[in-house]
Amino acid sequence: MTQPQPPEKPRTWLPFIIAASVAGLVVVGAIITHLVRADLSPEKQAAADACEAEYKSQHADGPGITGGDIYSATEWRELDARMVGLGLQQEQTLTGEQSDARDHEAEALVASGGDQMTVVWQLDDESHAQCVADMASGKVTSVTVTGLATPAPSPSPSPSS
Repeated sequence: MTQPQPPEKPRTWLPFIIAASVAGLVVVGAIITHLVRADLSPEKQAAADACEAEYKSQHADGPGITGGDIYSATEWRELDARMVGLGLQQEQTLTGEQSDARDHEAEALVASGGDQMTVVWQLDDESHAQCVADMASGKVTSVTVTGLATPAPSPSPSPSS
């Protein structure tokens, strides 16, 4: 006598739903990235394009760019905060006069039709790179790409015995 076969388990839609959700998130992420990038001023867009082209020409086989931020000369405070946040620069304590002098220098540069855009990238190997694009009349005049070394972790104090 043969044993009756147990009924087949009903198929589930769960794998399909998960795959569709992940695909939807990727598409939404791509759209948001495009919209954020489309919000750049023409000058920032020109600097970002020139910097990316220079990075790709210098590091064709190197790590890819996964994201980044771009700062005008007048956004030096935000740039400094970003560099401190990444651990790539020590926090600076400037006097009011020093801050005012940096503000006036940046404003004078922009008022003369120039600017200095700084792009800080995160690369897909978790390192960072920076590009400085000098601008004149809304056009990029020079581009310099440098890697940003991650500082070595500060040694922890040894326990006292």
